[in-house]
Amino acid sequence: MARSGRFRATLAHVVQALALGLVLVALGAVVWREAHGGFRLPERLRMEEVQQDIVATFAPSTVVEQDVEAPVHVAGIQPSPYLDGAGSYRRSLVTSPPATLRYRLQVPEGGVLRLSVGVAQDETQDRSAAGIRFAVRIDGRRVFARVVNPARTRHDRRWFDTRIDLNDLAGRAIDVELTTRAAEGGPLSGTAGWSKVHLVRETSEGRQPAGDDRPSLLVLLVDTLRADRLGAYGAPSDPSPTLDALGRRGLVFKQAIAQASWTMPSVATVLTGLYPRQHGVVGGSWKWGQPPGVDADADWAFLPDTVSTFAEQAQRAGITTFAVSTNSTIGPGTNLARGFETFVELPGSPPHTLWASAERVNDTFLAWLAENRGRRFLAYLHYMDVHGPYAPPARFRPTPPPNIRGAIAKGMVHQPKAVIRQGGRPLPDAEVDHLSRLYDGDVRYWDEQLARLLGGLQDLGVLASTNILVTADHGEEFQEHGRLGHGSQLYDELIRVPLVLAGPSVRRGTVDAQVEGIDVAPTVLALLGLAPPRDLPGRNLLGELDSRAAVSETRFGVGPERSNVELLSVRTPDRKLIHAPALGTFELYDLVRDPAERNNRYGDDAESRALTAELERWRSAIPPPSPAPERDPRLFEKLRALGYVE
Repeated sequence: MARSGRFRATLAHVVQALALGLVLVALGAVVWREAHGGFRLPERLRMEEVQQDIVATFAPSTVVEQDVEAPVHVAGIQPSPYLDGAGSYRRSLVTSPPATLRYRLQVPEGGVLRLSVGVAQDETQDRSAAGIRFAVRIDGRRVFARVVNPARTRHDRRWFDTRIDLNDLAGRAIDVELTTRAAEGGPLSGTAGWSKVHLVRETSEGRQPAGDDRPSLLVLLVDTLRADRLGAYGAPSDPSPTLDALGRRGLVFKQAIAQASWTMPSVATVLTGLYPRQHGVVGGSWKWGQPPGVDADADWAFLPDTVSTFAEQAQRAGITTFAVSTNSTIGPGTNLARGFETFVELPGSPPHTLWASAERVNDTFLAWLAENRGRRFLAYLHYMDVHGPYAPPARFRPTPPPNIRGAIAKGMVHQPKAVIRQGGRPLPDAEVDHLSRLYDGDVRYWDEQLARLLGGLQDLGVLASTNILVTADHGEEFQEHGRLGHGSQLYDELIRVPLVLAGPSVRRGTVDAQVEGIDVAPTVLALLGLAPPRDLPGRNLLGELDSRAAVSETRFGVGPERSNVELLSVRTPDRKLIHAPALGTFELYDLVRDPAERNNRYGDDAESRALTAELERWRSAIPPPSPAPERDPRLFEKLRALGYVE
């Protein structure tokens, strides 16, 4: 699959403690300069496609030699105890010396062997401990060797990434040996691991030019935007006139269901077209308030390289890809930037704002587009303006009612969310109503910025040749079912999201059939004239549609003593079943007569049995995901800032 790798430009999110502002990291040929609004792209798109992931497909038959007391296995390795990317946690082949593994690989055109080696230091910190020598041989010839000794030098407490060019061997089958040996006598300095051992194919592609017969595509994802707060979905006021007007020019999907009630699994589903447990980004297994240990292999918060995104598929077709994210969990750190040639992370400016505004997102995209409007593009813009804390501009900010707490008056939702989760009292109605009106003010602000974005596209002469898809990752709850925020429940205020399509390739109308987040990726590919992978469970929403049952999930349900429990739901247009497998509980709601989901009808009846069987069929067809191949070293801090952990 295509990797954005050294071809993307990234703004590092470094404002955690020092509020240093923007730090520019320019990688490879793509350069982004916010001060000057400049972007520079190479003439051709360069990509990598993973042909084989040796760590993920490890088999004991590949082991030629091993320490019988410490056999070769797959486990997590973290060379550095600190939160840095170079020494972060990765799933690895753990090979205690002496060890040899042998693989027979078929080399493609443009073949490259990529790998990383690292040693997790022994706790004794003995400076006299022996280093570990890693070596790679191809058909008996050594092509790589490195000694790593984290006990002797702190500079070895990291991963060492290596690229071995195989282009001269294209078309041949080769024998590859990975060996580890003690560099000298004495106790070893730590645990040896090989990570990211990939046979890849490097390619380049000419860029598609823009044209009326080749429309570009702009995907707008508004984090935390629930459908029923928009005019097109029945909101009593009119907080979204621009989006409503866009919908009248295209398609409004009235029943769009997200696959999760929080960001990471839902966005990964949008980008890949897979259910969360298929792509593996389902969230950490750690307890609330406690960061994950380095050995917690069940920390699923990183997209495997073997899972393809719609951006990668567009890039392989010569379509120029671009993204801006204001959510720190959506980016290179979690591998969700894959396929975007240029990926810009925009941090906020604490303590005033936690994330960049829609205005800055639009300015960044329009600056890029001004220099690249002659090229057909796929762009993804991730907005955080509607996410709590709710902080609309003064012109959209309601007057707080008397006698409410200062934090609530300012839209701070994280602390009361935590209190309620711990069994505390719900907020008074006046405080909930104020938070809700602040949320609506954020919606109004984002909609105003949508108008500005569309005007920018018009000014650049590309609006008529650009399809636009607007959706959300999940909604938000305001104590409808006793809680605030999102992530811990699966009621409709959390999983029913907007989905609007408009542009030259889209007919006009409304769609009542129920659709899902898994349908976005195949629709994106269809709008780009590309065939989706055959194994995607979703469908192209531009065709004839019937309603299908939608399955959603979260691992952040609240169990006894604040423990995390898995929740699953299966929803039809008129019924919903919610199940907590670990607790053995079920809820069934009639969405026609009881759209607020107040009356649990679950019992020993045909309706309950049918939906339970539907959910069980889905669970048996999709096994649990494998542990994540890597970990974003700053994920816990990012989740804390977003309010997911306390």
